[in-house]
Parts: sequence; structure tokens; C-alpha cells
Amino acid sequence: MPAILMRPKAPRTGARVLLERIRPLWRNLTFLNKVTARNLFRYKKRMLMTVFGIMGCSALVLCAMAINDSVSALIPRQYEHIYRYDLMVMKDDEHVYQSLSRDDEVSECLALLVDNATIKSSGNKEERVQLMVFPEQADVASYLSLEDLDGDPVTLEEGDVFVTQNASQVLDFSVKDTIRVQNSDLMEKRVKVTGIVQNYLGNTIYMSENTYESLFGSYRENAVLANFRGNISEQQKDSYVQKLEDRDGVLSVVSTSSMQDAFETSFSLITSVVYLILAMAAALAFVVLFTLSTTNISERVRELATIKVLGFHDKEVHSYVNKETLLLTFLGILAGLPAGTILAQSLTYVLNMPSIHFAVTIHPISYLYTVILSFGFAVIVNLITNRVLNHIDMVESLKSME
Repeated sequence: MPAILMRPKAPRTGARVLLERIRPLWRNLTFLNKVTARNLFRYKKRMLMTVFGIMGCSALVLCAMAINDSVSALIPRQYEHIYRYDLMVMKDDEHVYQSLSRDDEVSECLALLVDNATIKSSGNKEERVQLMVFPEQADVASYLSLEDLDGDPVTLEEGDVFVTQNASQVLDFSVKDTIRVQNSDLMEKRVKVTGIVQNYLGNTIYMSENTYESLFGSYRENAVLANFRGNISEQQKDSYVQKLEDRDGVLSVVSTSSMQDAFETSFSLITSVVYLILAMAAALAFVVLFTLSTTNISERVRELATIKVLGFHDKEVHSYVNKETLLLTFLGILAGLPAGTILAQSLTYVLNMPSIHFAVTIHPISYLYTVILSFGFAVIVNLITNRVLNHIDMVESLKSME
């Protein structure tokens, strides 16, 4: 009959939820917590949509934090840990080294050969790199920290050829592989890679004086690495660099502090990228939570109106509904943290740039920020939907289609 067809669809028959089968746990739950558990399992599709939506939000937030942490960690790793020298001076006069060693501002210096080179792999790939050739028995550790991929220090000895890790990844070679090295005079030799060392900005190939001479012939020092004394100020360092640039026989002077400042300036855009990803994560959380919350309320208007008639105050109604959202948000965050970690770790391979090794770093505080932000988005949505709960008309909602 038409009257029967106009009646609302009868609800499905209730069934026991999983928690009811865990007797000790179910007995200790309060009545409202039991109702919350039943409602969560009653609307399984909505539950899964909320959990996956918050998981995506948390993963995006953690990924943004990882990008910020990784870029911040690159600076001390490269310019304080790996590059231990303060100045690199390119020269065309042998007397520059003697004059530098006598300066009061300099504590120690080392003459070496620095050249531009091209390395080529077996797959006909090539990459421009910096070639650094150290004298035999030189104290390299005072100017550079050479470490393998496990972080263990390595010593540059005769016959060794060390290549930085980013070049090995881009050109797809590893230890004991043979590559071709071409110097600035276009002399090309085949060499065996004896070690892969850590480096984050730029690519470099390291070898000793005797190794270079056996490959390319005569060795001629054209650069000096120098360290400042510890008791001079930054202003004195800048003044010394300016005077050094005007000295005879000096072609150029590069300080690690200036390279660090240039890196920070060029990567200032990363902050905007982080804010953009956080805005996308917030938008995702708001869309998912607000849509599902309003849908949840509209489908349960009669239920919510009934508990209002039974004497529930507004705050109790808010808690009755918001408890479900916050619990699903918590489950989504638990799933989102490992998903965000995997997403962040994949950036090392996605951002496979020739001159930058993007080593992903996630500080423990970033996980806490992710949890706080994700919960914050859920709380804001709950505050908005609370106004909808306050305006539920008990009389109209309880009218039945008899």
C-alpha cells in the first residue's frame, strides 16, 4: 500500500559488537561508553572513512614536519660536521700558502689540488663533480670528515678513490665498481671506487697525491684549506676574508659561513612549502570530519532529539556525539604516524636530485606536533558541529510518519 511505502525504512536488526565478547572489558564500561562502541560499529563505512581521512591528514602533517626537520638538519651536517674547514682559497702563486700559515687569524692550513671533473658510469651517465687531491700523510680529518654510509670514519690512503653518495645513487654504481674520471684537461682514466662517503650538498671525488699522479701525471697544488683561530669574532673573520681576496696570487676565497648563508637563503622557500602542506592537511581534516559529522547528525536526529527529551543537557549531547569523532580521530592518528613516516622516508628517492642528497630526519617533537595538530583539527570541527546539535528541534524531530 502507498502508506506503507511512505514509511521510513526499518533499521537493521542489532548485533553484538566485538567488545561485547570481551566480558571483563565490556562489564567495566559505562552505559554511554557502551552506546558509543555500538554506534561506532553500527556505522562501519563512516568509521572507516573517518579513520582513513584522519590517517591521510596525520601523514601529510608529519611529512611537512619531516621536510622542515630534514632541511634544518642539512646545514649542521654539511657545514659543521663534514666541512670542518673555514676557508677554501684558490691560488696561482706558491707563496700564498706560506703567507696564510703566518697570518694571526689562521690556526692551521693545508695545500691541496682542487679541480673540476666529470665522472661517467657504465650506463653512459655522467655527472660534474669536484675533485679534491690531498698530499700524502695529510691530516684530512682536521678539514673534512670522511665517513662511510654507516657513519664510520674512513682514512684516505694511497690507491683509494672515494666518491660521495649522491653521485653513486645518480650514476648507479657502488663500491668496487669501475668508473671513468675526466679532469679539466679532458684526460679520462678508468678508476676503481674503493669507498662511498657521506655528503649532502654537491658531489666530490677524493684521492691522494700518489693516486692522482699515477692516473693523470703531474700534481700541482692550487688551493689551500684554512681554519680560523677560535678567539676571533665574526666581524674579524669577514674583514680578513675581504683583505685576503685582494692579496696577490689569490684567485678566490670561499668561506663555509658564506656557503651556509647562501644555502639558508635558497631554501627559505621550504617554509612556504611546509605551510602549504599543513594547510592541505587541515583542509582534508575539515572536509572529512565536517562532512561525516553533519551526515552523522542528520541521520540520527530522532535519536539525538530523544535523548534531549530524556533530560540530556547540551554539553552531555555534545559529549555523546563528539566522543565518537575523537575516538575515530585517535585511531586515525595511530594509523597516520607510521604512514607519514613511510611517506617522509620515500622523499629521499622521490627528490633524487643530482646535487643534493635529501636525508630525511624526523625529530621526536614532530610526532607530538602531528598528534596535537590532528586533534586540534577534530576539536575545531566538533565546536562547529556543536551549534548544529544545539538547534535540533525536539518536537519536529520526534514526529513520526504514522
